[in-house]
Amino acid sequence: MNSDSILHIRCGGDIREGLQAAGVEGAFLEFSDPFCQGAVKDLPQEAFLESRSAFVTSAYGLNPAEAMKKQRLSYARLANAAAYERIVLWFEHDSYDQLILMYLLKHFGALEERPEIELVCIDDSPVEPRFIGLGQLSPTDLKALYGQRKVVDEAMFKLGQAVWAALVEETPHNLVRIVQNGTPVVPMCAGAIKRHLQELPARSSGLSLTEELSLKMLMEKGPMTAGDMFRELTFKRDPLPFLGDAMYWYDLKRLVIGGAIDAEGEIGPDTAVQITDLGRACAEGREDWMAHVKAERYVGGIRVAPDGKIWRRQG
Repeated sequence: MNSDSILHIRCGGDIREGLQAAGVEGAFLEFSDPFCQGAVKDLPQEAFLESRSAFVTSAYGLNPAEAMKKQRLSYARLANAAAYERIVLWFEHDSYDQLILMYLLKHFGALEERPEIELVCIDDSPVEPRFIGLGQLSPTDLKALYGQRKVVDEAMFKLGQAVWAALVEETPHNLVRIVQNGTPVVPMCAGAIKRHLQELPARSSGLSLTEELSLKMLMEKGPMTAGDMFRELTFKRDPLPFLGDAMYWYDLKRLVIGGAIDAEGEIGPDTAVQITDLGRACAEGREDWMAHVKAERYVGGIRVAPDGKIWRRQG
């Protein structure tokens, strides 16, 4: 099989050069729509693309035309991926990766004719200070993982369909059931969904787990830069970190707007951040953050806003 017949799909560009350096042949597709943030609704394809492009534009400060162009290109390349003889999916264990993986399994599972689909999926590797993702691995490591890839079977395609159907629903019930029943065909998926659901407001404080960990960090350590907060969250505090830096800035901006933290200027890596009295009260469960939130957000298909039904997690 020549290199023109193989396609590697990854939710980022972090292993592209590593695969080339390792001598792993094949084309590369970055498919990186962050389904772990923003509304993920059951919509016709064009409306879905517009919804997702509008979110990443507003949340991450991207150029609208460029964001839409990138979205259209990645989805178009995915639609044409079946022209390859073999497709290799490269993913890890967090909700950013796993939700994209489930979308891809749903997509390929729906095809009447499809190429052979293979999966590389890991949840650990001996890297310091902590394994976060495949981008930390050396070309030698990636080549070794490539040799351990597994063929995707019908049970995995069905899991993708089930998870995606649950993700776009307006309630968490079916996602909770999937977590409770486990996902043995892709074992790390259940943990990723559990972490995804922890972005719902806590029953006691109204905070997502990311918000809760961020405020408690500031309570314990005092004022910090947003960049230091991101590193502390990623490498020490989050039980299953899934956010990139721009995604984390989006979360911090909501805390600024609602008055839980003060920031010296626009949120970025060098921005000084400190907790407010309101933020401290919310972190301690003395105030309900949902009473102070200024705008809606989404956890998959679940709307989180003070003016509607609020689905809450235990905590």
